[in-house]
Amino acid sequence: MSTLATLPAPVVVFREEQNFDWRVYILCGLLEIVTILGCAHGRTWSFELVITLAGALAVGAFLIAVLLHMTTEANPAVVRVWFGWAPIYRRVVLISSIRQVEVVSFRPIADYGFWGFGWGKNGERALFARGNQGVRITLNDGSRLLIGSQRPVALATAIETVLHPGG
Repeated sequence: MSTLATLPAPVVVFREEQNFDWRVYILCGLLEIVTILGCAHGRTWSFELVITLAGALAVGAFLIAVLLHMTTEANPAVVRVWFGWAPIYRRVVLISSIRQVEVVSFRPIADYGFWGFGWGKNGERALFARGNQGVRITLNDGSRLLIGSQRPVALATAIETVLHPGG
């Protein structure tokens, strides 16, 4: 009889879940209204129109509920950031690939164009859901990643702790 060895799951040293900024939800709601009005404009009410409008409303609500959520997690091996309750987009950074960590303030729209994920003018990758604070990670290859956080000091401390254990 053979036994299967299992490895223990890495201990999570930081976890944060964030919903997006309220303005993103307003924009999504307005886009949904415009879509519904566009579908209904100039058409007489019929079963097909009602089904189309209900479908548009359901798709919009589904996307808002499923995608507009950001989770950040750090353990001794990696820092993970993902969007959505069922992760649609995920970024994983090996702790061993991190050179520097710093807490920063930023301007979401002016610096990165919108909330979510994007690039800054200097090529820096950014992942954030709300607020104007985060942690900038410089990787060994010189690239940089900004992770938005409502608890940036705790995130930076957690990464530094696993990056430099005992020190």
